Formats: sequence, C-alpha cells, structure tokens
Amino acid sequence: MPARTNNFQKLVKVINSHLAPTDAKVTESAMLYDSEAKTDREVDILIESTMSGCDIKIGVEVSEIGNPMNVQHLQAFREKHRIIGINKTVVVSKNGFTAPAKSYAEKNHMKLLTFNSAKSENWVKNFERLKGLSVYGRNYFIRSISMRCSTDQAESGFVFNQSVKVRHADKVEDLSEFCRNAFINSQISTTKFKELKENEESGGDDPWIDIGFALEGAYEFLDEQQRKAWPSGIDLRMGYKTNYRALNAKQVRYDDKEMVVGGYFDKEKSEFAHVALTHVNGEITGTLEVGANILPIFQMSPKPSKIPKAVKTEKSSKT
Repeated sequence: MPARTNNFQKLVKVINSHLAPTDAKVTESAMLYDSEAKTDREVDILIESTMSGCDIKIGVEVSEIGNPMNVQHLQAFREKHRIIGINKTVVVSKNGFTAPAKSYAEKNHMKLLTFNSAKSENWVKNFERLKGLSVYGRNYFIRSISMRCSTDQAESGFVFNQSVKVRHADKVEDLSEFCRNAFINSQISTTKFKELKENEESGGDDPWIDIGFALEGAYEFLDEQQRKAWPSGIDLRMGYKTNYRALNAKQVRYDDKEMVVGGYFDKEKSEFAHVALTHVNGEITGTLEVGANILPIFQMSPKPSKIPKAVKTEKSSKT
C-alpha cells in the first residue's frame, strides 16, 4: 500500500472507478516518469482510457488540506502533469478552492471538484435506505463433518476421518476441500445473512451454522486403505467469525452527480473498504472496493468438481 494513501484518496479512487467508462483503467498512486527531473512522479489517481483510437490519461489529484486550495497548488499540479504526459487534470479538494484558483483552473482547462455533503435530513428519497451501510468479512471454518451412509453404501471396514478423499467425475479432492467448496457454492452466507448476524449479536462468542448436502451415492469416498463408500449425504457444522465495519455513508454531490459514498481505512491493520453508489434508471448501482484483510479466508478452487445441492440448513446456533 503506497505511503501517501489515505481514507479520502481511496474514497475518491472508488468514486472515479464507478463513474469512469467500463474500459477505463483506474490506478491509485500511479507512478509516471518525469523526463526532466529523471525520476518517477506520483499521481494520486490515474484514469487511462481510449477515445477515438487515442490513448487518454486523466490525472486526479486529491487534497485534504484544511484551507481552500490556492493558485500555487494548481500551478504545481499543472506543471507536473504537463511533464509526465497527462491529458486532463482534475483536482478534488475536501475544503474547496479560492476564487483566484477557480479562475486559474477555468483559464487552463483544469477541472475542480469539491464534495458537498447533504445534511442528514435532506437525503434524496432514493438513498434513504442506504444511511446505515456496513461491510463485513466473515471467516468460516469447519467444526465438524458427518457422513450419512448405510452399511450397504460402504465397503467393509471403511473408516471416515479427515484423511478421506472424495472422487467425482474423475477428480479427487481432500474431504476438507470438498466440504469448503460445497459450503461456498451453497451461498448460505448470503441467503442466511440475517440469521447469522442476529446470532452473533445475541451474545454468543462461538457461533455456527449447520448445513446438509444430498450426495445420493454420486460421490465416491476413499479412506486411507482405499476402501470405498457412497454416502447418501453429508452434514457440516461451520463456525464463523465476522469483522463488521460501518461505512459511515453520506450523500454527496460529485461531478454534478448525486451519490452516496462511504468507507473506512485502518492503515495499521491494512484494512479498508469504500463504496460509491448512484441512482440510475430506477436502480441503485455502485462500486465497492474491499481490502483483502477483511475478506473470508475460503477461496474457490480453480476447477471445482460438481458441487452437491444443499438440502437443509438449521438456524445458526451458539454454544
């Protein structure tokens, strides 16, 4: 993470990612070569796109200084961008610009943007339900695995433990990997979001959720001695821990567009999440950027086997 990165810069980057053309590349803290100083120069946000067959570079500089930006600030940005080949300069200030700075920008074709936050009682009706936005990263882990299998569905002496392999469609997986993929594909973390959150808030410090899968004999389980079983189903108990973060959503006007934006940035933990939302043609659309440190630890395998369908879930529980 670049040293100059801050909460406001990351938020502006996500807003520009949301508003930029779909084919545009948006880079935070981009380094471009200064041929005069013989060194790289940093641009807070670089937007690269193609227009009429020509490559276009837009440089966005972000400021959180306590006073309105003055002409000297804009002159420095304009000169830097001239040398490093920026086609269009945009400056975003959290605290506005002086009157001479605005006049200078107009004469030199620079675009100035300022956040104009709406008062809480003046939110656009379409955005009302977005006031309490939050983001969470939930880490799941397997607490227990149970197999449903009758005696005629297993070879004599079959031992069910963590060393079991699962074979299906010529692919063999570890039992734990098979269970992780099945759980991810069940999308329980999305469909049971309310129950999962309520369970955590009710005081339990070790919550879990139970989920079952129908296998119907279509999956071959092999123990360490290569003895086989074809279970009718499998049941998982998944424990989980969640990191909730409020996004402190606010309504702003940015580049003549009404938006809801929010985020948080914990530099010490390298955690961040930022969101930008707009209302277009009756629908709310947006862009969310989340740091890897608050994402779930489970990742989909590159080529997962066919995953069984979840057949039952029980309301999340706690010890």
